[in-house]
Amino acid sequence: MKMHRKQKFSGATTTVYTHRKPKRTKSLIEPVLVIQIARPMSHMGFQGARHMHPERLPTKQREKAVSLRLFDLEKETIENVQNLAETIKRLMIPSLNLKTVPDHLVDKLVNLEKLDLSHNSIPDGGLPDSMKVLENLVELNLTDNRLTRVPASLKKLKCLSRLDLSYNNIESLKGLEKARRVQILVVDHNKLSGVFKDISHMRKLEVFRCSHNNLRDIGTDVRQLKSLKDMDLSCNKIVVLPTDVFMLPKLDALNASHNKITKVSSFNVRVHNKHWVSEVDLSENNITNFPGHLLQMSMKLDLSKNQIKKLDMNAMKQLERNPDQDLYVDDNPLTFPPPDITGMRSILQYMHEARINATVYRGVKVVVLGSTKSGKTSLVQSLVDQQGRLVDSGTEINAGVEAYDMRIDYEEHKAEQGKYLQFSIWDFCGDPFYLYPHYMFLEQPSIAVLTFNMKQYSSNKFDEMIGSWFDWMIAKTNRLVVLLVGTHSDLVSETRLKQITNDVKARLDSFRQHHENLIKKRIAKIDAIPEIKATHSDQLIALKRLLSCTETLQIQTDLIVTSAKEYVGYDQLRSALDELANNKKLFPDVMTVVPTFWVEVQNYIEEKGNTMIVPIMKYDDFFDEITDKFGMKRMMKDITGYLHETGRVIWFANNPVLSQYVFLRPSWLFELLRHVYRHDQSTVLNYDTNDSFKSMGFSINRFERYKKMLLDEGIMESDMLRGILGHLLPLDDDSPFSMVETLLIDAFQVGYPIQRRKDNTYRYNVDPDEDGNFQVTKILMPWLRKVDESNECIEKWEKIQNRKKLVALLHFPKYMPPGLFEIVSVRCQKKKKNNLKYLAHWGGGVLAEHTEEVVLVRISYCQGSRGKGTNLKFEVRDNTKEDAYEDTPPSSMWTVLLPLLMEFEDVIKTYHGVLVERLMHCPRCEEASFIGEWLTPADTQTLETKQCDMCKEHVDPAYLVQPREKKRDDVLANLSKVRARRKAALIKGQTLQSMLLDDEDVVEEGGDKKDDDTPAVGGRRRGGVLPPPDLTILALPPGLSLPGLEETWEDHEDQATDVNDEKKINDGDEEREKNSEEDEDNEIDDDGDDNGGAQSNLASDLAAFQGHLRMLATQANPDMQFEDEDEGEDDEEDELKFDDDEEGNNGQEKFTVDGSTQTSRTRRR
Repeated sequence: MKMHRKQKFSGATTTVYTHRKPKRTKSLIEPVLVIQIARPMSHMGFQGARHMHPERLPTKQREKAVSLRLFDLEKETIENVQNLAETIKRLMIPSLNLKTVPDHLVDKLVNLEKLDLSHNSIPDGGLPDSMKVLENLVELNLTDNRLTRVPASLKKLKCLSRLDLSYNNIESLKGLEKARRVQILVVDHNKLSGVFKDISHMRKLEVFRCSHNNLRDIGTDVRQLKSLKDMDLSCNKIVVLPTDVFMLPKLDALNASHNKITKVSSFNVRVHNKHWVSEVDLSENNITNFPGHLLQMSMKLDLSKNQIKKLDMNAMKQLERNPDQDLYVDDNPLTFPPPDITGMRSILQYMHEARINATVYRGVKVVVLGSTKSGKTSLVQSLVDQQGRLVDSGTEINAGVEAYDMRIDYEEHKAEQGKYLQFSIWDFCGDPFYLYPHYMFLEQPSIAVLTFNMKQYSSNKFDEMIGSWFDWMIAKTNRLVVLLVGTHSDLVSETRLKQITNDVKARLDSFRQHHENLIKKRIAKIDAIPEIKATHSDQLIALKRLLSCTETLQIQTDLIVTSAKEYVGYDQLRSALDELANNKKLFPDVMTVVPTFWVEVQNYIEEKGNTMIVPIMKYDDFFDEITDKFGMKRMMKDITGYLHETGRVIWFANNPVLSQYVFLRPSWLFELLRHVYRHDQSTVLNYDTNDSFKSMGFSINRFERYKKMLLDEGIMESDMLRGILGHLLPLDDDSPFSMVETLLIDAFQVGYPIQRRKDNTYRYNVDPDEDGNFQVTKILMPWLRKVDESNECIEKWEKIQNRKKLVALLHFPKYMPPGLFEIVSVRCQKKKKNNLKYLAHWGGGVLAEHTEEVVLVRISYCQGSRGKGTNLKFEVRDNTKEDAYEDTPPSSMWTVLLPLLMEFEDVIKTYHGVLVERLMHCPRCEEASFIGEWLTPADTQTLETKQCDMCKEHVDPAYLVQPREKKRDDVLANLSKVRARRKAALIKGQTLQSMLLDDEDVVEEGGDKKDDDTPAVGGRRRGGVLPPPDLTILALPPGLSLPGLEETWEDHEDQATDVNDEKKINDGDEEREKNSEEDEDNEIDDDGDDNGGAQSNLASDLAAFQGHLRMLATQANPDMQFEDEDEGEDDEEDELKFDDDEEGNNGQEKFTVDGSTQTSRTRRR
């Protein structure tokens, strides 16, 4: 007997030899004794076996046969296998030229885990149905057989995890629908033309070998293979390598060599938290454009034996940053760098020098808009890759913004040799949810590409698919450069294409005409007014500015028809973009040479942004760092603006708050806002797929509670926000998250902090801690809050329905920008000067009480009357107790309403194309019948009453505009009191200096003064009319003369009397109305500045008068000394400022002299 043993598995392996009819055989468990040696029967493996030493100690433990390799399938062999059925786990039957597998060979092997039937001749149907009993089978090897399809018996193998079907003639992988646990699948050397649709359900697949087949298209189903690590697609006929392959989260090795790939699809690589691929082999293909973006994610990239002519010098910078990366570009017809530059070190040196000497041309930004499923992403990717890229709805960008770069080279034109046009293309998600978040990225100058699905288009859908997008763009910029693109042309007949083209063109003309008529109608209405006041004048200017949009609205007259599937219409689209970008009237800076210094700054910022975890800098720090390194402080705003316009950084220069920050990596900001604002948060926010929540110690119950609060109430827990942003910000460091959270609340105004009370209600105003900081635990986000107004709020508001009220209405007859109410509600709550304490906040409004005045405030928006337009309403109602001595007067209500209206005015300034009508409700008929004049109140403030056009009643102007600070009559009446006090001082024999000081002290006896910034009754800064110089103070007692003077004090008294007579205005004076304009010129406006420059004139007059006064006093008493002002005082400190007393008298003291009234103001430095 011949045998050998070797250690294998957990026991031992034995090869047993026998003839066909052995005379004497022991149990197969022990070594088999053979009388006549013939060929081997099997190769056996034992579990629990020991080394077969002749002197080994006996043991009671029986050895178990677990592995068996057969060399024939004789009846006796099969019987022996059946005897071992309970213990056999691995059965190998290779290279026996089998055509069928005996049914009774496997029908009892219920514990079998591995079955090897390779290198046989098994055809379709050669596997028995009894294989269904192999419920524990994990590995099956059917290599090198004659299969043309997947055996039907495999459907029952639910535990199968390793399957090898290589070297067969299989044409399809249908039949593996039940194989959901497969981890390794090998199908090399078959005749497969498509596989990924049939294996997309294999969510646990880690290794996939599919070389030497007939694959032509990978398809988008590959994205479902989330666990795939190693994929071999070499030696096929693949032409397009889709982005989905590189987006597989666990991919470590990709071999797509020896195919017919012409170009690698463009995609955005996340700089931080990206997945690195160890090796990407794309050798021996037909790639013409260098896929430089792959260097940002692969450690080894093989592009040898392709058709690449140029290497991207900017992409090659990645190799300089990371010397551990490898790039192979051998056997390519390179012209840049030249062929004589060999070796990667030499190539990198050449690229570095080329970047220094390169000429950079200024490009332009392109924003791609359109409704959901309009084909935007397919359009962008096909345009960038210059080949058809059909992207289904699952791949199309479903949240936020994606950015791409595209370049048009002018090499074919000798006159423009070496020039190129650079586009930064931003693809906006089309879901209506993002109309508000995306507003901040819609800016000029840029080209807008508006897409619509021609398959779904009909005439009654024009407003939804096209018109509403024009309204959205016009409202923000009031200046458009638009290309209108119809997609899915392959699904529409030629006849239908012509109908759509004609209909769209007609509807566009009608849209433009309607927009123009809407504005011209209002202009004509104002022109028809006999006397145009300041309010009408402001309205006229605003309307004419809106009308200018019709002149700047550039729409491509011919509809561009495209099909990503057939790659049709893209040459026309590229030509249209090129033509518009080179239009110097629209884009005067495009194609101008960027200064070398600017390019150096751009490269520096790009490098810095890629190394920062949180790529945000305060503008002051950004300014200091760049100027310290490069100088040129005076050009920093121009440089930063250039980087912003070309999409290299984001800097909101026109936003007072956001302009304080520079975002060095736009894609990072897109990613940040994409996770804060998502319409599909209920689906995307998942505890199992987001490891950040587990790292933070979240339990599943806590996660679900926070998620429900966010989805149902629009309240974001601070910890939930941190988990959502976990892949962007480090979880082990609090400072980056604190900075981003503050940025979202204060700069982007996504919401405001709130607190939960013990009774599970919310407190909408958070008090600061001892250090003055706000502890943020919850953020109310109005854009996500869709709860209804509670019955308690409705009852509270209706209870005071008949009280005194002020109602301001902002009517948007055509389009109200999305998110306008949400921004206003956040600003009104957060600013301390508004003194609002929110009581409730629902989807369409807020209810608040004022902390100083006894009123309730309600801000809400709703549809306009008769379904036309949208209304945003600000309403203030008296909320004093019913037994109160007096109600809150309108003047006090204006101190509440006016600051809120100013918040709206600040916000609406950022929307340059919004048509808004400002109205006030009549307190009699409660109709919006009066023009809102809070910006220009002077005309109405002088009226005693104003008639309502609806009810014809006369209304107190205090309900229509903020009251003036003080009537001119009262000011003039107080002037005489000043004369009386000053004459009395002179009679007492006081010196002129002590008289003036005493006069100042008397004026200040009125009580505590408020700061100039305190709002007055009308919401204006407190201050009044600067009184004219009072010359009566020069009068001396009778008989007193001053030596050295030609004039006596009596002469001065006569002169002062003459001056006062000219200035005196009595209550019944008929000249008061004639001088009203002069009075208004002397009125101090809201900001404390003189409206007509009168303050500066009066100040100079007063200064001259004081100088003259000092001269006279010095002549009367040479020893008199005056305190000189500090010579180092700034000019701003010399401006006149007045304090007010608590009674609203504008710091004035009234005195009566000779029946006339004068006013004295307290002067404060």
